[in-house]
Amino acid sequence: MKEQELNTMMSVVADPIENVYKINSRKDLEEIQRIIRIFNISSEQHVKHTLLSIKNLATFRLVLSNN
Repeated sequence: MKEQELNTMMSVVADPIENVYKINSRKDLEEIQRIIRIFNISSEQHVKHTLLSIKNLATFRLVLSNN
């Protein structure tokens, strides 16, 4: 989802004073919480993938050094 689509869906305007997420119902609140969870999961996955890549590179270098 693009930032502009997200802004349109959440009724966010470009004016900094009015640039807030409107929580008029429980559905809006749950949608914001869902978006936050997605961002947190994405951040955690990035860290895990980075560590896995480092481990794989170290293993690969070890294999190459033994041959």
